[in-house]
Amino acid sequence: MRYDPQRHLWSALSVTEVHALFAGCPARWWLSGGWAIDHWHGSPSRPHGDIDVSTLRPALPALLHALPAGLRPFAARRGHLFPLADGHDDPGLHNIWVYDAGRDRFVLQINLEEGAETGWRYRRDPRITLPWDSAVASIRAVPTGTPVTQLLWKSPDPRPRDERDLDVARHLLTPAQLRWLREAVRLAHPDSPWSDGPRLGHP
Repeated sequence: MRYDPQRHLWSALSVTEVHALFAGCPARWWLSGGWAIDHWHGSPSRPHGDIDVSTLRPALPALLHALPAGLRPFAARRGHLFPLADGHDDPGLHNIWVYDAGRDRFVLQINLEEGAETGWRYRRDPRITLPWDSAVASIRAVPTGTPVTQLLWKSPDPRPRDERDLDVARHLLTPAQLRWLREAVRLAHPDSPWSDGPRLGHP
């Protein structure tokens, strides 16, 4: 079915609800997107229409198995939503929306990222990597993507909310992290408005 924002409505889970949902799951997962930055920040800095977690493709079946019966996963591709059954290994599958039949709302997005035992790898440019302890950290018991990784995802074509997330996250970054982010954006997305100028500090 084609995604219709007037019909396919969201009522996102809270960070606490997401943590409760996956707390017993053995798969690697972490809070991502704008909520990850706000979780580092310590409080909501802006409204959030959805909530994201990320995982690795091999871990996806375990994460889906942790969903209660009333939550149904849909593959989101190019403006269409498809019930997710098999095809977890499909390289074109990157985003999954979880639908709560009881509330008739989508409540969670699951993003498929890349990595190995040694560390995280940026799916859009595999030259960019980080050790896991630099890509994900436990923040108040919730595994959470670090601000540098979340800002890198937002950097190709930042929207106003992404600019807001950058403003919130800048004070969370060490000089070394800011330098890493600036170099990663310039490598992966040289046309990004963040690749040069004052937004990520001095060249």
